[in-house]
Amino acid sequence: MSGDPARATLPEEVAAARRDLTRVLAEAGLPTPGPPAAGDRPAVALVGAPGRGRRALAAALVDRDPAALGREIDHLTAGSVDVPLLEELDLLLPARSPDGGWSVAAASALLVVVGAGAPLDRHELDRLAAAADTVEAVTFALVGTEAHRGWRTVLEADRELVAEHVPRLAAAPWFPVSPVLAAAARGTGTDGEALRRRAGLAPLQRSLYRLVARRRRMLAEANALRCALGALRAVHVDDPAPELQRRRAALEAARTGLRREHHVRWRAELAGARVAVVDDVGRRVRALAAAYRDRIDRASSTELGSVEADLARDLEGEAAAVVAALGERLRELVVGTLAGLVPADDLAALRIPAPTARPDLPPGTRRRADRMLVVAGATGGLGLSRLALLPLLAVPVAPVVGAALVPVSVGLGLGAAGWLARARRRAADRAHARAWLVEALGQARTDLERVLSEALIVADREITLALDRALDEHGRRLDAELAGLARRPTDRVLRDRDAAARRAEAVLGRLAAALAAEG
Repeated sequence: MSGDPARATLPEEVAAARRDLTRVLAEAGLPTPGPPAAGDRPAVALVGAPGRGRRALAAALVDRDPAALGREIDHLTAGSVDVPLLEELDLLLPARSPDGGWSVAAASALLVVVGAGAPLDRHELDRLAAAADTVEAVTFALVGTEAHRGWRTVLEADRELVAEHVPRLAAAPWFPVSPVLAAAARGTGTDGEALRRRAGLAPLQRSLYRLVARRRRMLAEANALRCALGALRAVHVDDPAPELQRRRAALEAARTGLRREHHVRWRAELAGARVAVVDDVGRRVRALAAAYRDRIDRASSTELGSVEADLARDLEGEAAAVVAALGERLRELVVGTLAGLVPADDLAALRIPAPTARPDLPPGTRRRADRMLVVAGATGGLGLSRLALLPLLAVPVAPVVGAALVPVSVGLGLGAAGWLARARRRAADRAHARAWLVEALGQARTDLERVLSEALIVADREITLALDRALDEHGRRLDAELAGLARRPTDRVLRDRDAAARRAEAVLGRLAAALAAEG
């Protein structure tokens, strides 16, 4: 098209749209439907479901007896019926196809005959949609208004159905008519004028004449465009990759949610690892506490002296086991998070600094309260010896015998004092060991949790940086793949076809507006 597109005339736009459609259809190896020759007469095809009264309406439009239009008549012209309406157009009564479809190939416009007794059914709407892909101008005639008082309700329902199933016909004209009243008014002269007005045929005849006879060339161009557009939509593009559109949609979705999805998953898995390692530390510390409490309860004073060293050794072993378990879990998380984003060599080279967990235990020095308990035990032992000899002191004996009991008293006192002192010392040592065990395990647990939390923070930082680098690289690969898909020859064909279809739709819209404006 030459000149400014914004100032192009409607015929120029029609010509440009037809050139686009012709080129696209030619590339697909299909012919382009052309407009009828200038000398061809325009024709209106009466179509509708069986039993709607097509022939009765055709007879009323040409002022003839319905019985005169037998089934063999499918074309009314000025040569067969001498009426003003047929001077500029023909009426067609096309036979239905074997599948019930409407034959509209030779029609300039359609007159769809609809019954006033019930709204359009699904079959009629499907046939209407198929015919609307071929013929631009469509007019509706609601037949049987004299027999159905609720025809206005049916008319509104039909309008809504047509607007829903064939949106471009939402503003198509509707005419409520009665061929029965028109037949009753035939031959009555002026006396039948009221019946003829109620029949409603005159407005329909005038509308058909203005639509078809006066705009035959415009209708021909519109129908040619409509046919070409229908043929274009039926073209199957041989895509070498049938999943191309799905792949593009998947790539675009992956590009949009790439960073958010991976970061959310990594944070969730890291939080799970943090909970798991804290639980592991707690379980191991509780197991050590139970084992050492039982050991302390059965240990002698000599054995209690080795508790500190043994606990330090066992804690170091448990800490090493916790660190190893955390490292294994982090390796699994790293592999699961970065396996699809980072090459295997780079993934193997990724290192997270291992934490050093050496819990410090509190000193276990004996307190002064322990020595006081020993002295108190010795004093108690001497008192017990005196109580043991008290019955003998009450017996009158010779002084020599009394003097002989003194060493016995001292020996018993020293033995009882030693035993009681050792028992109290052991009890004090056990109590002190239990208190120290609680303090040591609490401090060790705090130290372990702090070290492991620091390790998780370091791992979070390192993996997040590696994840961001991997996501940036993956995003660049997705962009490159999308760019490659956009350059495929199939996409060019699809874009050309869509552009030609959009231009044809726009021109058909202008043609429809021009037809409505002239009406």
